[in-house]
Amino acid sequence: MLNTERSPEYPHLCLKSWPFTVVPRRSDTPIWAGRKHLRHQVEQLMSDLARRRPSSLHLMWADFGAGKTHTLFYASFLAERERMLPIYVEWPKKATSFVDVYRGIASNFSKVFLSKLFWASCERGSVDEVLSWASREFADFAAVLECLYRGESSPLIYEWLRAEPGLGRRELRDINVRNPIRTSDDAIRALVILVGLVARCGDYQRLVLMLDEFQRIDQLPPRIRTDVNSGIHTLINACPDALSIILSFSFGRPDNIRFLLTEEVRSRTDLEQIRLPELTETEALEFLVDLLRYYRWGTPPNAFFPFTEEACRAVLSVIGKRTPRNIMKHFDVVLRRADRDVSVGAIQEVGAQYALDILKAVPLPEDSET
Repeated sequence: MLNTERSPEYPHLCLKSWPFTVVPRRSDTPIWAGRKHLRHQVEQLMSDLARRRPSSLHLMWADFGAGKTHTLFYASFLAERERMLPIYVEWPKKATSFVDVYRGIASNFSKVFLSKLFWASCERGSVDEVLSWASREFADFAAVLECLYRGESSPLIYEWLRAEPGLGRRELRDINVRNPIRTSDDAIRALVILVGLVARCGDYQRLVLMLDEFQRIDQLPPRIRTDVNSGIHTLINACPDALSIILSFSFGRPDNIRFLLTEEVRSRTDLEQIRLPELTETEALEFLVDLLRYYRWGTPPNAFFPFTEEACRAVLSVIGKRTPRNIMKHFDVVLRRADRDVSVGAIQEVGAQYALDILKAVPLPEDSET
């Protein structure tokens, strides 16, 4: 029988692969380390959303580097498991209107996937019923759906759906639409159709829209901030069922979120806010043990190996803000040196003084976001 299990990359460290990565990675089975209360809160939220239909708006605040994006990836994994459709979008760095937000959302929909949503919706009703409903909401989007119904495969369909600039009158006539998606109202109406297809198709409980780095809205002129807030407010109003929006922020104090949202949006947010502050020492130690356990290979002499518990406490003592990102950056520096020394037998494990000496020799920046 063929053995497909990969050999450990760091058997001398009792690790299958490198444990410290500061850039979040999406995977089929995401890692969750420490913070059991937060994990329970996120799992409870996704479970609750799967059990009811009304739309909702949620806020997530995190200290810089506290694991906000990773938490959204984990929530996305849970949403898929609960038969919901998650869409993750990083807030565009240069947004001029709600249309730019829409483009990020629409980039997650392929023409093939849109076709599946359309046909699944038709199976639960009829083609005429779905097209008639879509036409009342947004006639041009209904025309695109008719193209799919006729089996057309023009790339212009997808370009229109993604609100790509440059579509001229000739291209629009080819897919029987009058105008491109170019205003915030157009973008909202298009999203209403997408949410409606998700609600009608029967394959998903709801669409869960995750807008990450929402604090970037603070860099926009007041007019654009108002336009974006109005877009979110109008979309929620237009979709009373089958839509949940999660806005995530990384900046200052969580109370400052109120300055970025209009009263109309704030009044629709869920009372329970998800917060990711920096970790206490106990929470940080738990985070490290869980993280190392995920990458563990073989039987280590202790749960912290290749570190000692004293070494872990020593490293944590020199970290200003104990966020997951900051913790991993510091332990990564130590482990890079220890990897070589353990492999040649220079040391058996990483002790407290060994770790501190390495960190002293490295010109680490002042702790803030880093």
